Amino acid sequence: MCSGRPAPTIDAVTASVLPRPRPVTVPARLLLAAVAAGLAVGALTSPGQTLLGGTALGGLVNAVGPWLLAPFVLGARARSPQVAVLAGVLACTAQVPGYYLVSAARGFAASTPWVLSWTVAGLVGGAVLGLAGWAWWSGAGWSGAGRWRGAGAALLVAVWLTEALVLLGAVLRHWDSAAVSGAVGLALLAGLGAHDRQWGAVLRWLAPALVLGIGGFLALVAVL
Repeated sequence: MCSGRPAPTIDAVTASVLPRPRPVTVPARLLLAAVAAGLAVGALTSPGQTLLGGTALGGLVNAVGPWLLAPFVLGARARSPQVAVLAGVLACTAQVPGYYLVSAARGFAASTPWVLSWTVAGLVGGAVLGLAGWAWWSGAGWSGAGRWRGAGAALLVAVWLTEALVLLGAVLRHWDSAAVSGAVGLALLAGLGAHDRQWGAVLRWLAPALVLGIGGFLALVAVL
């Protein structure tokens, strides 16, 4: 018996059966936290250089490694690699105005070329270390996790170890600061490897990460 209603179309049937795609959401809290963390790290770095400068701990406030911790941690909190990259970039680049604004308030002039140089470095370093943090913490569910397992943690460890070797040691001859940076790198190796028992995977990636880190710091020294 005809009800007078039109027959459902193929599109309507398909829409009722297939799951609807979920919209990609960007967590505002995480991104705000990334900006806040970056500004805080940058702001604390300026007085920290005065307090710790000339000591063995001087490398903790006058080196690249410490500024890459925030993007790594914020990237680890992200639920997707895209958000991890964005959070890492925000955290890393926000450190630049945080540092130079506080330094200016303390009577130190800011150089535009330096500000631009560190901003560009923050874009690259933040993206890479944000993704590295995500790969370390959340990459277990990623289809390529087996192949890349341990690579994210190895990158952060290599930053600290190669900075100790190249920048603080070979270039600046601050061997006490190099020893501190190297100790932090080894502590990161032990701590990050504990998550999901990644020690073996991190060690497998450490050699190429060290080569990459050495090349990166040599290029940084040549440019800056």
